[in-house]
Amino acid sequence: MTMASDIQRLEARLTLLEDQLAIYQVINGYGYAVDGLNAEAVGACYVENGVYAVGDIGNIDGRDAIEAITRDAGHRALVAGGCAHMSTVPHVVIDGDQAVATCHTMVALHRDDGFVIGRLSASRLSLARQQDGGWKIVHRQNYLLNGDPAASALLGELKTGPTHA
Repeated sequence: MTMASDIQRLEARLTLLEDQLAIYQVINGYGYAVDGLNAEAVGACYVENGVYAVGDIGNIDGRDAIEAITRDAGHRALVAGGCAHMSTVPHVVIDGDQAVATCHTMVALHRDDGFVIGRLSASRLSLARQQDGGWKIVHRQNYLLNGDPAASALLGELKTGPTHA
């Protein structure tokens, strides 16, 4: 082992940790932004032609349409009633400038007697490194955890890298 190879290994480990942290920020930042009705911050999570695919609802195609979630009357009613879009810490696989992240996502809703989980989903996000070094979502697939075998299959792919996503 040489000093130069030790430094290279440390740099590679640091880069991996920085990338994972940046991906965590993007995934978790979406929930804060959508609950804060911040269309610009929601859009900043996605590439221009990003896709948000929700198994029981359909695809939302493109950054503009994804940003529009914050202006949707149904979404605004959820926020007005008290809700939180939350993600668990994702399992991330990075391959160069591509990554996939697998996690659970949920929407907690306020009710008169407390909070309930209104939606619980399996989520898999494909991300790409941007020219500035940051990460953005290219495709996000959600399936409700309601016995749908697609949800279980999606979670089972957690170790599958982006080249197979």
